[in-house]
Amino acid sequence: MLHGNLRAHDFLVAESPAMRAVVAKLDAYADGGAPVLISGEHGCGRELVARVLHHRGPRGRGKFVAVRPTFDGADVPNAPETGDACERARRALRAASGGTLLVKDVSDLSGPSQRTLRRAIRDRSRGEREADDVHVVATADVDVDRAVEAKIVSPELYELFAARRIDVPPLRDRSDDLETLCERWVKHYAAEVGRTKPTISSRAHDRLRTYPWPGNVAELKAIARRLVVRVARSRIEAGDVDEVLPVIAARVPLEDLAFEDMVAAKLAGLLARIDGYPAHDLYDKVIARVERPLFDLVLAHTGGNQLKAAEILGLNRNTLRKRLAELGMKSRKKKHGREDRALDEA
Repeated sequence: MLHGNLRAHDFLVAESPAMRAVVAKLDAYADGGAPVLISGEHGCGRELVARVLHHRGPRGRGKFVAVRPTFDGADVPNAPETGDACERARRALRAASGGTLLVKDVSDLSGPSQRTLRRAIRDRSRGEREADDVHVVATADVDVDRAVEAKIVSPELYELFAARRIDVPPLRDRSDDLETLCERWVKHYAAEVGRTKPTISSRAHDRLRTYPWPGNVAELKAIARRLVVRVARSRIEAGDVDEVLPVIAARVPLEDLAFEDMVAAKLAGLLARIDGYPAHDLYDKVIARVERPLFDLVLAHTGGNQLKAAEILGLNRNTLRKRLAELGMKSRKKKHGREDRALDEA
């Protein structure tokens, strides 16, 4: 969330195609007419987009009131303890009169609150005299469609927003914006502590680009703040970034892994899942799990000819036949223990 003295549009970076599409929708929906839904992952900047929408519209000089799903917010008068959800919703709408009401996480709205919000939007669209002059904007997770299917979000309420929906991309899908965003937040936090903005080396930016940013822009802001606090020099280097970025396991394409590495990865998952449970015959179970797909593939290659399969495998035909029987490969209906299930899930 931006402090009141910051201008929202200064932090809306749209150098990437994904964010340029967002800006195009902002321009199209800035008339302040129908309600707008802003969806995306947490931390991707949904409230920032809502603030920019507010400032670009005809109510830009009015209040921007952001409320939680309970309709509580800093700019909403405190409700009496006996106030129900409908009364809290009406109070929030009145507080935002002449401006914009942002309802955060619409999927968490109670049923009565959803009905009150739907009624308020419809009353305003019909020009009802008692309706508050409010532009209603809501945020939602990326899976809001599933919430509608599950009736967590009323389909009738969603229909009022569906025509004007802005999907904000996660930071990992807008890498062209990363460098500018980082520079702006470093500059902001440097100014807050009264120092000149440090420069950021190209190698430091390279480090930031390789990180997947699961926390999106909110995480980038936190990293920028830590860099400003920790680095007293006038230049932020790659090593400084390495010290503050969380260590994550790199995802390597399967085809790039050595066979031994694939086996080790599966076994690591197995051992983690059976930790604390009694385990036995682990060696035999692992060998059996390797043999089954090996025998399947070779037999498929030979058209089921066990003699040819034995030659390829370097086994005696009788040995192969015995192992197939022991593995129950003619009938796979074999009861698996916890170790077997853990191997499947690893």
